[in-house]
Amino acid sequence: MKNTHKNKLTIMKQMIEDESINTDECVVASTYMNAEFPYLNRKLSIANAMLNRFFNPQYQKDKSARIVFYCFNEKVENNTHSHMYLKLPKHLSFDVVLKKFQEIFRSLDDRTNENRKYKFSVHHQTIDDQFLYLDYCLKRYDINNAETFVVI
Repeated sequence: MKNTHKNKLTIMKQMIEDESINTDECVVASTYMNAEFPYLNRKLSIANAMLNRFFNPQYQKDKSARIVFYCFNEKVENNTHSHMYLKLPKHLSFDVVLKKFQEIFRSLDDRTNENRKYKFSVHHQTIDDQFLYLDYCLKRYDINNAETFVVI
């Protein structure tokens, strides 16, 4: 068993010190299903590509104008979800990007029953204590499982 405490502190410090990452707002993307992490990561990757294409069609050429997701994946009963931080280009508003992301992520739900109670959803909250919430996001971080922390 490796000691992951030092790595958690390193991740926390790097994220908070990087001014381009909005650590004041946390976004949670929920699937409300017992999915595996590769499924969630694939959906988040598609949503990220669609978001980038919508706001900047040349996003693959201009890497500095990309929207980046920092995803802390978590699996609980009947809800595989990701606590996320967004890195946005300076010219984009957080609220505008969040609204479009909510629309895109909901459209990626490929389950066939339209009348189901729970659907893909995205919500956000403003963070008061950045270290405390990052510690919460990292509670299931596993240094041996690369899918618990993903940068998309």
